[in-house]
Amino acid sequence: MSSYPRFATLLGSIALLACGGSGTEPKSPTLSIGNDTTLLVKEAAALVVHDGNSAVVAPTTLQWVSSDASIARVSASGSVTAVSPGNATITASSSAASTHLSLTVVPQFLQIATGETHTCGLTGRHQVYCWGMSARGELGSATTLPICDELGAQCSRTPVLAVTLKPQSLAAGAMFTCALDSSGAASCWGANFYGQLGDGTTVDNATPQPVQGSHHFVQLVAGRFHACGITDEQDAYCWGWDYTGQLGAGDVSTQRCTFFSLDPCSSAPRLVAGGHKWAQLAADDRATCGITTDGDAFCWGLDIGGNDGLYCQEADDTIGCSHTPISVGSANHFRSITIGDVHRCEQKTDETLECWGEQYWGAFGDGNVSGGPTPVDGAAGTAYPVFVSSRDGMCALDGQQHARCWGNDMYGQNGDGVIQDTQTTPIDVNGGWTFAALQTNGASDHVCGISTGSGEAACWGRGVFGQLGTGAMADSPLPGLVRLLPP
Repeated sequence: MSSYPRFATLLGSIALLACGGSGTEPKSPTLSIGNDTTLLVKEAAALVVHDGNSAVVAPTTLQWVSSDASIARVSASGSVTAVSPGNATITASSSAASTHLSLTVVPQFLQIATGETHTCGLTGRHQVYCWGMSARGELGSATTLPICDELGAQCSRTPVLAVTLKPQSLAAGAMFTCALDSSGAASCWGANFYGQLGDGTTVDNATPQPVQGSHHFVQLVAGRFHACGITDEQDAYCWGWDYTGQLGAGDVSTQRCTFFSLDPCSSAPRLVAGGHKWAQLAADDRATCGITTDGDAFCWGLDIGGNDGLYCQEADDTIGCSHTPISVGSANHFRSITIGDVHRCEQKTDETLECWGEQYWGAFGDGNVSGGPTPVDGAAGTAYPVFVSSRDGMCALDGQQHARCWGNDMYGQNGDGVIQDTQTTPIDVNGGWTFAALQTNGASDHVCGISTGSGEAACWGRGVFGQLGTGAMADSPLPGLVRLLPP
């Protein structure tokens, strides 16, 4: 059975009022496309028309009209194709009667969430499609996928319907995915060996599990093996791996979980210490950072410039671990923060960046590969309205919504068509795309963007497990279209 959205033969019915004929009283005019009247951009539907006696009317005997062909086109055979987001009315007419269909066209994707070896997207119908590796159920209920690695993990190189949820937002880590619904309730599925599903267990589950605590979240983020959320009261909670204090609860979690080793963890959300109120969070492998509602930057976990002397399984902890948020960055106020494996960057109120930490592959974008604990101007002082960090690099959108990337490029994650080790200054992403949003995170070696207008997604970088969604299982140094709809 196809895992693509239903698109080529979405059957509907139009009942036409006829005069005379069989003597049977005709039914009221109705029209529907399957069970809904919403199409994704570039999705198509073949309309089947019935008369008042439920007999099929040959579509070529009808006149078909769209109220706005820039939103939805309809052919002489009654095939409607979604063109751009908006609302249109499709009218089918005979010499005796006519009837109408109200059609809503929505973007293909509203949001993308990149994990380590998988990716998920929220479509304009608020359905969750995922692609890439499904080693522990991170692609949800999708089954009978091909084996893609020597350990027997399954993969999908194109999007598959993952869960029945219709959430408002997504977050993805390594081998797990979380979703947030309109009520603020969070649920997660996939790997759970460190309690990263937040359901009070350490059992993997391909079915979404409610995060414990009855919290009402407004934002979720995922690191490699932990997740965090901001509540509607602007408090932060984290759960999962607490190897280096990345849960920020002020002490070492008492629960112990095993994956790489027997480590501190929490299978239920823990309140981040310090009494701060939070506006935004970011997470990577072993650290979490956030911006408070006052615009101040704080981090907790590994390599953030402090050491509280508590449990920290690091042979070389010269920078150390902190289980409590500590102030980082300069004295500036900030709009947002993003973190990679060893680099951290904040966006100042003028949209320029400052960065600190290490930048072995030029992740600051300042032309250097040396870093340190003192913040420096990132990207040569250029202002970027949108910016994100991958594991070892960064990407940003300029004022014209063109993407630029820099840092580690060994998988092509800078998107310029060339694979190289290091890119120390911003370089244009090729392919002619303009993006409304970019997505990657501190556990990802691939980047995805949502295009302006259509909401189509394109991904580039590491793709050997199908996490680019293009139909290939290979790295790509250029953006490739995510095949939500079949060709």
